[in-house]
Amino acid sequence: MSARSGASLAIRVTLATAALATVFVSSAVLYGMFYKLYVPKLLHEATVHLQYDSPTNTTAYIGFVQKPNYRFLSTSQAYTVTLDLHVPTSEYNEKLGNFMISLGMLDAQAGVVYQASRAAILPFRSTAVRYLQTMLRAIPLALGLSQESRVLSVVLADDLYDRLYSPIVAARLVLSQPVQVYSATLTVAARFEGLRYWMYYWRSPVAGLFISLAAMWQVVLMGIAWS
Repeated sequence: MSARSGASLAIRVTLATAALATVFVSSAVLYGMFYKLYVPKLLHEATVHLQYDSPTNTTAYIGFVQKPNYRFLSTSQAYTVTLDLHVPTSEYNEKLGNFMISLGMLDAQAGVVYQASRAAILPFRSTAVRYLQTMLRAIPLALGLSQESRVLSVVLADDLYDRLYSPIVAARLVLSQPVQVYSATLTVAARFEGLRYWMYYWRSPVAGLFISLAAMWQVVLMGIAWS
C-alpha cells in the first residue's frame, strides 16, 4: 500500500467516523427536544395554608403559576389531584366524623375550570388499639422523636384536563369543618399512559431505540443522497 492510498484511507475513515458521530449526536438532540415537548412534568406540589376564618368552613387558595401567561399543565394529559393532610390523632379529629373537601381549579380570571367534592374521615381506631399503639410508641413519643399523627390522603380529581383557552393557574379548597391540621400539601400528578408512560418510566431503552432508529434513517437518507 502506497503512502498516498494509506492517507486516502485514513481520510475516508476519519470522515466516516465524523459523519456517524454527527448522525448520533443529532439523533440524540432530536430525541431530547421531542421528550421535552411531549412529556410534561410528572408532579406539581404546593404547600396548602389553611385559613380558619369561619367557625364552620376552612379555606385555602393555592397559586401554581407565578409568571403571567404561563401554562404549567399539558392540555393533552390527564392529571390526578390529591390533598395530603398531616393531622394529629386527637380526640377532636377522631370525633369529627365525615367532612367534605371541595376543590375548585381556577383560571387567570378566577373562573372555575373544574370543581369536585369528596368526603373524608380519619380512619377509625378502637380504644384498645389507641392504648396499644401509645404503649408501643411511648419512648419515641416521650423523647419527641415521633408524633401522634397520621397522613390523610384524599384524591379530589382523577381525570383532570387543562383547557386550551382557560389554563389552570390556581386552586381553591374548602373544608366543611375546621379540621386540626399540622400541614397540608396539594399534589397534581400526571397520569402517564401509552408512549408517554414508556418514555418516562423506561427512559434508557426507549431513548436508545429512538436514537438508533433515527440514526439509521439518517444514514439511509445520506446513502441515497450520495448515490
